[in-house]
Amino acid sequence: MESQLRILEQMQLLDNKKGKYLALQKELPKQLTEINERVEQAMADLLAGETEKAEINKKQRTMETDIKTHHDHIRKYQSQLAEIKTNKEYKALNSEIAYLNEKVSEVESQLLELMEQENEIKAKIDEYKAALQEAEAYKREKEGDLKAQIDALDTHIQATLAERNELAVKLPQALLKRYGNLIRNKDNMAVAYTHEGSCGGCGFVIRQQMRIELQLRKKIVYCENCGRIMLDHKQVDNAE
Repeated sequence: MESQLRILEQMQLLDNKKGKYLALQKELPKQLTEINERVEQAMADLLAGETEKAEINKKQRTMETDIKTHHDHIRKYQSQLAEIKTNKEYKALNSEIAYLNEKVSEVESQLLELMEQENEIKAKIDEYKAALQEAEAYKREKEGDLKAQIDALDTHIQATLAERNELAVKLPQALLKRYGNLIRNKDNMAVAYTHEGSCGGCGFVIRQQMRIELQLRKKIVYCENCGRIMLDHKQVDNAE
């Protein structure tokens, strides 16, 4: 019976290792996706910033054109003042010149605001470029290693299963079947070690008679609550 208990301990250690590999099969692709998404987001931020700057520059060019047009009209009207013969026409033309000067002043104020916005977006673009460079550098650093780990996981899992199966054939069929059912139905934990007088799997308090049986290690003891195979302490020093 001692040999069976040791085999069960070793099998649980291997199933623990397999469980870690399976968890990595889910986690590592997520990390790879997050790395790629980080680069994509940085690129999107940079594109948005450059698009915003382009829109600002487009508005600036339109306003500069408007200012030039207004100045051209002002010069034209001012040259016509000398030819005006009536006060009414003179006042009307001066009024139009004054209006155009106000428009120029208004557009110039808007242009200054756009220049401030342009400076702000330029600073953001610099930040976006730095963020993109950082994300791409991180991708270059981590992507290859993550892909290598992902590719190697199947090999590690198969090797671990093969090692566990070599042990499994040494157990009685009924015990092996029960162990397999526990692995499937009890979160990959068929063997639970006692912890402060309780089952390490579910926390159920162990009766005194069962504690004695666990210490003697002459029979297989199952938790009365969760049904896991219980052991009093680890006898196997294999690294997980």
